[in-house]
Amino acid sequence: MTDFNVEQESDFDWLANFYASQGAINHPSELHGLLIGRLSGGERLNADEWLKLVVEHMGLEQLVQDEKSERALTNLVDLYSNNVQQLEDLAMGFSLVLPDDEFILNQRVEALGMWVRGFLEGLALSAQGQLQSADKDIQELLRDLVAISQIDDQAEDSEEGEKEINEIIEYVRIGVVTVFSEFNGEEAPEESQDKTLH
Repeated sequence: MTDFNVEQESDFDWLANFYASQGAINHPSELHGLLIGRLSGGERLNADEWLKLVVEHMGLEQLVQDEKSERALTNLVDLYSNNVQQLEDLAMGFSLVLPDDEFILNQRVEALGMWVRGFLEGLALSAQGQLQSADKDIQELLRDLVAISQIDDQAEDSEEGEKEINEIIEYVRIGVVTVFSEFNGEEAPEESQDKTLH
């Protein structure tokens, strides 16, 4: 029996298991990107709004109600609050919800592309008119993210490929924190100043 306990599984693992058990039509990493995009644009959701967003993203009218789904709903509420805290306090260690290096490379690349697409969609929904007036560095960063969202997932497993995807993930992570800081009145992290996408 699958346990959705986040202390025993990564956020990606329990979320992916939950999506599979419910017959969801979309990718769990895209959901996390969508959430972070909306938070980065300054939007905040209550628990009901967040869970409604989850169900809509899964492509369902309602969830299958059982013990597993009840635990997963609790974990989803925790996921939301944890991510708000992580974005507001960099010491909390914000990270993208993606498959780890136990997955083959093209699955990780596909998930990253999905995550970034979700992020851009969420940001567009929440920031709206603010995007056009964002400063030059933010505009350039968003163009980079659009390019990453279209990343080719037909990569073969290799040490070089693993290194490259990890570098891109870190670039996205720092970029997201920078965007969050821009639209939420936080000071941008110094580490973002030296990060460039190659």
